[in-house]
Amino acid sequence: MIQTATVGGGLAVGFNVPLAFAADAKNAVKGSEVNAWVVVKPDNTCMIRVARSEMGQGTHTGLLQLVAEELECDWKKVSIDPVTADENLARKRVWGEMGTGGSRGIRISQDYVRRGGAVARMMLLQAAADQWKCR
Repeated sequence: MIQTATVGGGLAVGFNVPLAFAADAKNAVKGSEVNAWVVVKPDNTCMIRVARSEMGQGTHTGLLQLVAEELECDWKKVSIDPVTADENLARKRVWGEMGTGGSRGIRISQDYVRRGGAVARMMLLQAAADQWKCR
């Protein structure tokens, strides 16, 4: 592990190397990844990936709610899987930039997070239609 610390205003930043190995551990989570934002687990729960920090402003809750609404999920069956910077790099920045400041986390991400949920919903509906042989 390589630790980098910058002292100036009390800021300390740390990161791990190598970057690619952390993503493999996350991909081992049991369940089916629908897309980068949504994983459906065998116990019928939905894990939603969020690439923003939670600092008491409700970013995680708000972004989870947006995706859960698109999927029409039971809120009691929704959990979060926070995305790390090394996962984002390993997956070619699929979650975009990951900065969070004030209410910026929801303002900047709400559009693509909703789209991620909507695409996941359509993919799940199509998979069900294919399995039931509906046209």
